[in-house]
Amino acid sequence: MGLLPTKKSEVKSQDPKNLILFGLPKVGKTTALAELPNNLIIDLENGTDFVSGYVVKANNYVDLYKIAKELKDGDHNFKFVTIDTVTALEEMALDLAAKRYQESPVGKNWIGTGKDILKLSQGAGYYWARIAMQEIIGWFEQDSYNLILTGHVKDKNLVEGGTELSVKQLDLSGKVSTILSAKSDAICYAYRDAETGHLYCNFGDLNSVLTGARMSHLAGRTILLAEREMSEDGTWKIKTHWENIFPSLKQQ
Repeated sequence: MGLLPTKKSEVKSQDPKNLILFGLPKVGKTTALAELPNNLIIDLENGTDFVSGYVVKANNYVDLYKIAKELKDGDHNFKFVTIDTVTALEEMALDLAAKRYQESPVGKNWIGTGKDILKLSQGAGYYWARIAMQEIIGWFEQDSYNLILTGHVKDKNLVEGGTELSVKQLDLSGKVSTILSAKSDAICYAYRDAETGHLYCNFGDLNSVLTGARMSHLAGRTILLAEREMSEDGTWKIKTHWENIFPSLKQQ
């Protein structure tokens, strides 16, 4: 006895612990992420060569394991860690999927590589690909920082009320996207306004994108993330507003 609560719990944080941010390539996601304070960007697509920030590149799942281990065991001041992008990570995880399949009783005699795993009969390879993807992301789910996953966008056709709709969603295979979305605290579709050039995050304000958030300050809203303006020397300058997503930054 005595296990049931006798009063309501307090809100522990308004910051999304796990954030998914997806959008079209070159819309400005990585540039904005480089301006997020104390953010480590793990670059899987060589997309950080033209930004200044805390960047480490990974070429395979072994690199990712070493980075995650150092984040867990080493001393660092990172409050945010970004995997850029999970779209590339899904492809990279296939080599780990092949390894895990070969370690299993059913796959111990299988000879193949990551590029072969999805050829397994009856779609079995997709199961192992999901397992590998979840394992890698699990390496980075640590208490000391907030995790951000970036990705590309794809269009998906849905039928609602007898009407076919085209909606935008994270570009991952179906079940992987569903699993990651369920585990995330907030999912944002990032887009650039055609007139102002400002970068916005849609957390469910539009029916044409599959997004959402658990936090009241994000749910069903479109948030200004970055303003862009031309400086006197003719270069673009941006001012980010990450505090609109992570309220704890207002206290810094």
